[in-house]
Amino acid sequence: MAAARPLKMALRDNEQVVTYGELDAAADRLAARLVEAGATTGTHVVLMADNSAGYLAAATAIWRAGSVLVTLYASSGPAEVSYVLENSGASLIVADQRAKAVIDELPDAPPVLVIDPAEVFAGAPSLVELAALPDPDPEKLALICYTSGSTARPKAVMHSHAGLLAGAEAYAAVWHITATERTIVCLPMAWAFGLVTTSMATLIRAGEVIVLPRTKPEMIIDAVSRLRGTFLAGVTTMFVKLTEYLDTLAERPDMGSLRLCISGGEPRNETVFARWTDFTGCPVHDVYAASECFPAVTYDPVQDPVPVLGSSGRVAPGSRMRVVDADGNDVPAGAVGEAQWKGPAHFLGYWKDPELTNKVLTEDGWYRTSDLVRVDQDGYVFVEGRISDMIIRGGSNVSPAEVEAVLAQHPSVRSVSVVGLPDLQYGEQVVAAIVPRGGDLPATDELRAFCAQRLAGYKIPTAFVALEAFPINARTEKVDRKALKQLLLQEGAVA
Repeated sequence: MAAARPLKMALRDNEQVVTYGELDAAADRLAARLVEAGATTGTHVVLMADNSAGYLAAATAIWRAGSVLVTLYASSGPAEVSYVLENSGASLIVADQRAKAVIDELPDAPPVLVIDPAEVFAGAPSLVELAALPDPDPEKLALICYTSGSTARPKAVMHSHAGLLAGAEAYAAVWHITATERTIVCLPMAWAFGLVTTSMATLIRAGEVIVLPRTKPEMIIDAVSRLRGTFLAGVTTMFVKLTEYLDTLAERPDMGSLRLCISGGEPRNETVFARWTDFTGCPVHDVYAASECFPAVTYDPVQDPVPVLGSSGRVAPGSRMRVVDADGNDVPAGAVGEAQWKGPAHFLGYWKDPELTNKVLTEDGWYRTSDLVRVDQDGYVFVEGRISDMIIRGGSNVSPAEVEAVLAQHPSVRSVSVVGLPDLQYGEQVVAAIVPRGGDLPATDELRAFCAQRLAGYKIPTAFVALEAFPINARTEKVDRKALKQLLLQEGAVA
């Protein structure tokens, strides 16, 4: 892209603007520094830094040097950094000053190459001859990203160069990204959602990435209203905060530049999304995928300009999904079962964990999501919840996502998260933790009556607990269900 459009705008980071030619040159300089520091083909290099234009230059440089990119969230503490360094076998670290302060606490950390995002795009060419480096094998390991889940330690997901490119190309195609796109990237670039799904998908189409270091509402609204961002992706919690922030403004900002908003990683909140659409004129579509396999399910905004209520979309072009029962047999159309996927970016497995890899892959290579879904007659996919999150009450299954979708419609509910807690008589009880929309939580009888009109009796929560906020994963901004359960139990909110 740099050779074809060297003067085309590639990145905007605060007031810093970077062309494709400047990004290419900066990646060359950083790659040369990595080679001088000992990087070579197959070297594992950790990148730990906040979102910045320099982050994307550094990631490109690591690949250009022939090395494997190992992403690590900038918010990671010493214990997690130590684990990733040991697990990945990294022999070099690229970090900004914030991350270096954490790394300096470790006794045996590998050498650190410190990048100053303000200086990455300045400097003279290096004497190292990068042309001598072989082009990376498309099928070889390119990325190890660490993702949380049901395991005690983060899972080290491996992807190839070809897989990452195919995933980015697939998203760019289904979302109709072009050179006129101005994509706001506020999600952590240590997450595939921030690095590949949004940033890479934009850059391979010669679009512009507006880099934000945080998901702060004022930053995001400014990126839309002043910088005229066209594409915004985030999680549901982010859109909740954005609508509340817009509510506080005396004058409504001009959000007319937006053409596409995508939410992923959490259940849809149709009430909030409707308010967002009222504010901006741009509906919130969805993406449903995993770090292990993407894209999987999303919307083509041209074919579906308005998303179907409660649905994550349809299986993306180039991807495949089957829905199976506990024995691995296909379920009837419209029935609930586990989603299994094959997609353009299909992971190579978990680094140094063949046992877990074999557990999540079928014999014929399908990725087991552990998500329960159903597909309607028109091909729209509805996520019913996680198998591990399913509440079993008196022998009957209750999907937290289904109950959450109902309670989210109540005008007094800002956000809701449903979990199962121990019950001596029925095994588990259905508990709805609710952050009220101003004021107090409505009476339990009112909430139960509201649910009774929309849910079977055994699905109605046995308890409604008001909270000021939910425990949130600071990196992805998704609700931390494990921490929420512990909070409810520790505070004795539910007997």
